Amino acid sequence: MNKPIVLVQEADPTKGGGTMEELREDCPETLQRSIFEMHRPHAVWMRAEEFQRVSLKIIAEALLLCTPAYMNKVSLPLCIADEPRIASFDFSKQVTVRVSLANPGAEDLANELAKSFARLTVSTA
Repeated sequence: MNKPIVLVQEADPTKGGGTMEELREDCPETLQRSIFEMHRPHAVWMRAEEFQRVSLKIIAEALLLCTPAYMNKVSLPLCIADEPRIASFDFSKQVTVRVSLANPGAEDLANELAKSFARLTVSTA
């Protein structure tokens, strides 16, 4: 199979959604390995508009990364015209996030957020 494949999983069982295991079982056995065991991009399709936008960007990015113009990239900074940008968010007053050093990765994540928000500080005390 030489075509890009993105796995899109319907989240709503009333719309045909199911777990990845159920979807694999519904797939012809001869195709299961090439579809489900090749580390393909995976998007969960939800009915809320905000989540659909995320899914659409996952799908678009996966397909664009297969084109000659973007094959040498590992990700693309895709956005939808009217979606909020992180730069438009801010806190109205100073906020401190307290992280536990016993929580691996928490401090790194908090510091990454602090880079985007001028009024956010990180404390491990």
